[in-house]
Amino acid sequence: MVLKGTVDSFKYINDSNHFGIFIFETPDIKEGNIVVTGNVFGVSEGDYIEVTGDEINHPVYGNQIKMTSFRAVRPTESDSVIKYLASGALKGVGPKLAVRIFTRFGASTLDILEKEPERLAEVKGISENMALSIATEYSQKRSMRDAMMFLQEYNISNTLAAKIYERYDDRIYKIVKEHPYKIAEDIFGVGFKTVDEIARKSGIKENSPERICAGIQYALLQAMEEGHTYLPKGMLIDQAFEVLSVEKEMIEEQINEMCLANKLTLKNPDKVFLKGVYQDEAFCANKLKCLKEAFVEKDLNEAEKEALKEKIERVTSEYSFELDQSQKEAIEAGINNGIFLLTGGPGTGKTTIIRALIEYFYNERMDVILAAPTGRAAKRMSEATGFEARTLHRLLEAKAVGDDSEKTRFNRNEDNPLEADVYIVDEMSMVDVFLFTAFLKAVETGSRVILVGDMNQLPSVGPGNIFRDLICSGYFRCSTLDTIHRQSENSLIIYNAHEINKGICPSLNKNAESNDFFFLERSDRRVLVRDVIELIQNRIPGKFKTDPSEIQILAPSKKGDLGVEALNKVLQNHLNPPSYEKKETARGENIFRVGDKVMQVKNNYDITWVCRGFNGIAVEKGEGVCNGDIGKIIAINEFEKSVTVLFDDIKEVVYTREELDELELAYAITIHKSQGSEYPAVVIPILDTPRQLLTRNLLYTAITRGTKCVMLMGSSEKIRDMVKNDGEKKRYTAFTDRLKEVMEV
Repeated sequence: MVLKGTVDSFKYINDSNHFGIFIFETPDIKEGNIVVTGNVFGVSEGDYIEVTGDEINHPVYGNQIKMTSFRAVRPTESDSVIKYLASGALKGVGPKLAVRIFTRFGASTLDILEKEPERLAEVKGISENMALSIATEYSQKRSMRDAMMFLQEYNISNTLAAKIYERYDDRIYKIVKEHPYKIAEDIFGVGFKTVDEIARKSGIKENSPERICAGIQYALLQAMEEGHTYLPKGMLIDQAFEVLSVEKEMIEEQINEMCLANKLTLKNPDKVFLKGVYQDEAFCANKLKCLKEAFVEKDLNEAEKEALKEKIERVTSEYSFELDQSQKEAIEAGINNGIFLLTGGPGTGKTTIIRALIEYFYNERMDVILAAPTGRAAKRMSEATGFEARTLHRLLEAKAVGDDSEKTRFNRNEDNPLEADVYIVDEMSMVDVFLFTAFLKAVETGSRVILVGDMNQLPSVGPGNIFRDLICSGYFRCSTLDTIHRQSENSLIIYNAHEINKGICPSLNKNAESNDFFFLERSDRRVLVRDVIELIQNRIPGKFKTDPSEIQILAPSKKGDLGVEALNKVLQNHLNPPSYEKKETARGENIFRVGDKVMQVKNNYDITWVCRGFNGIAVEKGEGVCNGDIGKIIAINEFEKSVTVLFDDIKEVVYTREELDELELAYAITIHKSQGSEYPAVVIPILDTPRQLLTRNLLYTAITRGTKCVMLMGSSEKIRDMVKNDGEKKRYTAFTDRLKEVMEV
């Protein structure tokens, strides 16, 4: 559908991604105007444009145009010209002055603005300086519109065009025509395939070195998204070939050239790294060696052993149970080593060891810092130990780089280190190579570092497998706890988790006796979803005295009929249906409603939160909401389109309409997102799960999130396949190589 007309007024604009909603006046439809949504970068009120898009019927706002592209066109009717001039698009020109300008110049008005702007001074009320100002602004906006139209010739979306123009300004013509692959390097989120199409239209040859280099970098970046820190050279050549379709000899030649130019690193002898990733692994290895060597474990004499034993017994004397030998040895190892690794499954006593170590170090008048990779993991650590824990990002004083929330800088680093004697980091399996590097840069040599986690859980979303590599390297003192200490009578959650970890499938008999672990066989998706709703609304709250908001659906994937996105829409309609009493606001395709359960989906270090007393007066203020934090919408301002979310039952955060992209419905979340958290009850649907997600550690991670109730639903065959499949997808990481290089010198 193509319409020509005038941008009457904006109802909404997101300054960060340029999504907008505006009233479009056009003679091309019977009603005379219609709502248009889409990327509006370069559009101003009063602009006369041609809109291309699809007419849709929004469930809340009715008929509208979903714009796929637009282009500026010259208005031909006097009303359109006057309306453009009077729109406010040109500073200082109001309705009356617009009419006078058009009356003076008529159909030549826009030509005068472009070619003879000084003649605007012929109009009463316009000085020479004002004429120059109007012309300059018109010229600037014309430059933007011209640039956007130029980019549209390359089938570049409005969203991408806006990013390119903001990055390069008037240099876009040279960049696009001569160096299009630079766009992928400079602009986050722009992939090789996008710029490759631009390059093709620009006439760049398929076998050009610039194109091949970009394809190689793209293959390595794709590998990083899958958790790898390098690729074997042969595999890299094959994957680059899939992208480039040029001779493999040419790809290998460019890999060698990029290594010589210090853009890539080649090691041992066929492991190819992006330079920055290799440097991070090497830095971590060197820093860990320094931290370890600062505390060489020594053999204690009998008197020293006895004194240490007395101190440990004093710390643990209030426990209602006797520590076993492995736990006592773990505490001693944590005290005597610069680097100490503690691993074990649920219920094996990791928290007990952490608490004992904290008490010991405090008694020795040492400063201790507790941290975890996510907000929920940090909160859980605080609740379990009784001591404050922070996220690693908050500890390192992370800030977004400029307006790019995907890039982070840390104010705590080698030049501004942290000040503590002991650092205890929990949920280490979630920490990738980049975050671990940032942490170690802020830790001074001479401090103790204690890393805690369950290496059988899912690895980090980002590249690397840091915790497993550290344990498997054998270079650091490690205690593995495998005896279950925390197990309620007749409870099967922890027991079954450990059985799954051994490759033993738990009983999936519907008649099996259990107080907290259940399975419902379901083969029909619609029936499964119906039963999920029944479980959340009635059965689980009734049996376990749990509020429905505390029950968490954990899905293996985000997409698909039983993925997080589809489940959240269904669950929202049943658990928090629309009503006249509940305010709501739309954000793109999403609807947020008072009462909705929502999750913060990226770190925001600057957003403000407020804690209020009983009288509504703010008693505490702070900044920052973490990726993975779950809250509830308690208010919506329909005029400002803002949403107020309550986190942790005490922290109120107001999201402006521009910040709503940071929220997602959270009735269902992915198992990956749940890592580091615990919930009173979890429901895990396993039915149409993609084959690549049918892994033992995914199921193990999901089950260990529940404390009172775990409900598996779906296909028993798929669940058995998951338990059998311990073939966790191989991650190409070379951290153990880097450790060997420095440790065995």
